[in-house]
Amino acid sequence: MRDLVLSPLATSDDVEVVERKGAGHPDTICDALAETLSRNLCREYQSRFGRILHHNVDKALLCGGRALPAFGGGSVTEPIRISLAGRATSTLGGEFVPIEDIAVEGSRAWLKANLHALDPDRHVRIEALVQQGSQDLQSLFSRGGAQDIPLANDTSFGVGHAPLSALERCVLSIEQRLHGRDRARDRAAWGEDIKIMAVRNGGSLKLIVACAMIGRFVAGTDS
Repeated sequence: MRDLVLSPLATSDDVEVVERKGAGHPDTICDALAETLSRNLCREYQSRFGRILHHNVDKALLCGGRALPAFGGGSVTEPIRISLAGRATSTLGGEFVPIEDIAVEGSRAWLKANLHALDPDRHVRIEALVQQGSQDLQSLFSRGGAQDIPLANDTSFGVGHAPLSALERCVLSIEQRLHGRDRARDRAAWGEDIKIMAVRNGGSLKLIVACAMIGRFVAGTDS
């Protein structure tokens, strides 16, 4: 059952608030690493078994580390800790799937690709707390239903809206511009832990951009 229900959204144009978190925000990192793990597991299952096996790896926790910031330098004194948790099929027909290696390697690759000043090997500790799913769930998922659509033991729904408002497009464009630049050369001091909030009250607009700064690229307050 995949019916879509479309209905008009009754809104007031007087006040609008839009927020966008950048790639380096902890919420974004957790979502991205959980999604990366699921995609990498799907590829591994397809490669080994020709089909996607049961997994549910949507839990992630990021615990911030500690640092000594300084103009022109600074150092990380305690690493960031990231835990990825859930359930995944780790063995089938006597063949072992290296879930932890897939989780850790995929996470490090994403961090290297998206956070230009972070060294994932030195500054981050990643652990996979992924256990084998129950036999009932594995067999249910593998059995399949009509037209080979996988079966499930749960329900869920999603809510969205379209098209984006002018303010939503503005905020999204700002975040994409900040993240899309050549970060190693173009304003390297700007970190990826960004949050943008826009508040429109009638015809008045207030825009706030919070951007983390990287000390080794900043000589002082006048830089």
